[in-house]
Amino acid sequence: MRFKLTLLLLVCASVAQAQQNNLPLNRNIYNWYEPALQAQGTLFHTAIKPYRMAEVEAVVSYDSVFDLKRVSNDRFFGKVWNWIGYDTIVGVSTEDFHLRIDPVINFGAGMDLAGNSNAVWINTRGISAMGDIGAERKVSFAATFRENQGDFPNYLVPWIRYYNVVPGQGKVRSFKGDKFDFANASGYVSYSPSKIFNFQLGHDRNFIGDGYRSMLMSDNAVFYPFFKISTTVWRIKYVNIYTEFTNASSLPPDTVIEVTGLPRKFGSFHYLSYDVCDWLQVGLFEGIIWPANDSTRYRGFDVNYLNPIIFFRPIEFGLGSPDNAMMGATIKVKPVNNAILYGQFLLDDLDVAAARGGDGYYRNKFGIQAGFKVFNPFKIEHLTIQGEMNQAAPYTYAHKEPEQNYVHYNQPMAHPLGANFREFIGIVNYRFFERFYVEAKLQKATIGYDNGPDEHFGSNLYISDFDIPNFPDSYGNFIGQGLKTNITSTDLRGGFLINPSINLNIEGQIFMRNFSNENETIKTTLFMLALKTDLFNHYYDL
Repeated sequence: MRFKLTLLLLVCASVAQAQQNNLPLNRNIYNWYEPALQAQGTLFHTAIKPYRMAEVEAVVSYDSVFDLKRVSNDRFFGKVWNWIGYDTIVGVSTEDFHLRIDPVINFGAGMDLAGNSNAVWINTRGISAMGDIGAERKVSFAATFRENQGDFPNYLVPWIRYYNVVPGQGKVRSFKGDKFDFANASGYVSYSPSKIFNFQLGHDRNFIGDGYRSMLMSDNAVFYPFFKISTTVWRIKYVNIYTEFTNASSLPPDTVIEVTGLPRKFGSFHYLSYDVCDWLQVGLFEGIIWPANDSTRYRGFDVNYLNPIIFFRPIEFGLGSPDNAMMGATIKVKPVNNAILYGQFLLDDLDVAAARGGDGYYRNKFGIQAGFKVFNPFKIEHLTIQGEMNQAAPYTYAHKEPEQNYVHYNQPMAHPLGANFREFIGIVNYRFFERFYVEAKLQKATIGYDNGPDEHFGSNLYISDFDIPNFPDSYGNFIGQGLKTNITSTDLRGGFLINPSINLNIEGQIFMRNFSNENETIKTTLFMLALKTDLFNHYYDL
């Protein structure tokens, strides 16, 4: 039923000019628009993603981002290039109906040269459709459908087998040994009755923050059903998101079952963004997770959480609720016109009275992000430099009832590492001659893993955070406790943008990763070449 609903909703796949459609949730696409959206004096709520095209084009137009000139149609080559580089495969445009249909592809192949060299490849075929209805374009729709097969680097294969999911892609089934087959679909309908309200119903992802990662809500996990209400008034934007997640932690290793057979949990999220002035933006976040079933009955969607007002904690206490609550805050400062400083704070649990008994109390669970972005530094247009630090205390995002953890289909809904980690990231992105681009990303993380089934040092979100040594008097916890593991990666990419309207690129990649602790060292040196429509973020670096 859920898959049929996705088919009916349709989806997002391209940077089209449909008014209420979303800009694809891809970091490189957003880099094209960010210098204008983040400029000092521009009032735009950049932490709420994906952006709607109507909002973006009120600040910066597609044509101003890309000054791309068509060649003459007088010759056959010119006609072919204009079709490949600018046009859509199928397009319909009337006074009250607009539609475009495009292919979705990712044909990539390469070699992992570390250890036992092996071929690595991905084969994605799909289709995207998007458009809008009505002369005023108040209703928009979009949809993508993808069928995939892949042979992944050695470091990813055990993870995929254990959790039965390709990161951010969907559940898998094996074929031909360590190769995997997986399919996914996403979609939504977007309706804006006025400039104040926008309603979206779909099966997709959301992101809150200005960073590469998010400690509040990221697009790390696979697609999920949601209903979102966005309200924009004056300098305020307020978002309500109601979701359904899948609790797949009960799956034993190497077991693949139908998604409909897995237990469900629901989420209610609120985010309030306020432009204090031309150079300061702040936000407040709240999230509640509760299971579809409790110990006595089928609970379903709790109507108490339809209340649209932020900060439900007093309501929770009044209801005697055992549900998992998280609160957070964001800040963004624009000290100069071409740079931003940003940060996040996530509070999952706090027991001040107990914490007075000593440092590192296990119930004080929080996450922190701090970062910066500089646009066009040294007066070099289309150059972006970014630095970021993320960390989460042990046991953050977990819960005493594991089915209420902040996880969807075995993937954390915030940072890919879960908890008990500290990470540093540096990114340099440069686009030149309009269609060429290069990017370098350096990442270093330290995380404390469990060294056996009887240990729980705080990185595993699928174990009860009450099931720890010395409970309930557990002090002295610190980030990196347990089996201290270092992960470093270098990701170098360069490519040519063939068609910006669907982000079709030909790209070369060199990826080097080193995973080490006292038990093992895993090294990866990957060379890849791909032709792809790059519409979503992929987090394979950890």
